[in-house]
Amino acid sequence: MKVVASSMSKLAYWLEQAVKVIAITLLVILICAVFFQVVRRTLTGKSFIEIEEFSIVLASWCAFMTVAYAVRKKVHVRIAVFTDKLPFYPGHALMLVIQTAIFVASCFLVRYGFMLAQKKRMVPLTVLPLNSGYWYMSFPVGMAFTCFFLLDNVIQELELLRMGPGKETASRAEGEV
Repeated sequence: MKVVASSMSKLAYWLEQAVKVIAITLLVILICAVFFQVVRRTLTGKSFIEIEEFSIVLASWCAFMTVAYAVRKKVHVRIAVFTDKLPFYPGHALMLVIQTAIFVASCFLVRYGFMLAQKKRMVPLTVLPLNSGYWYMSFPVGMAFTCFFLLDNVIQELELLRMGPGKETASRAEGEV
């Protein structure tokens, strides 16, 4: 189990770096596009509708990439205020149940997202010469990253429960590798 946890943690670290680069790149492009739009609208009183639609697509991709990153860093919605007050085994067992439940729900969301993207694949966007599938693919792709990070969290919780109290490193507690 220790080898699996270590290997999964290393792979999750590299995947985290990729997600971080993707999210930051998308965010920078989004900020630049919106800034250009605001400047153009201020100077000329007109705007490009294409940039409006492009911004919506980029915002969707940014949102799902940052969801995955938040899960990796363990800053997603959970009841840490309550679980931190519990003794070691009940607290980590509850965290294991929570992480597993979110993992299962995320797996269903990946499946649902792919089905939704398939349905929207032939629907064109209003202005951009693309189909809506590119927009809707942000849902299953982001949730697939989320599922991988949740699986890593479940494996790490199992390893913590196996090792017992006092064996948790400070970096693991903060969601780091």
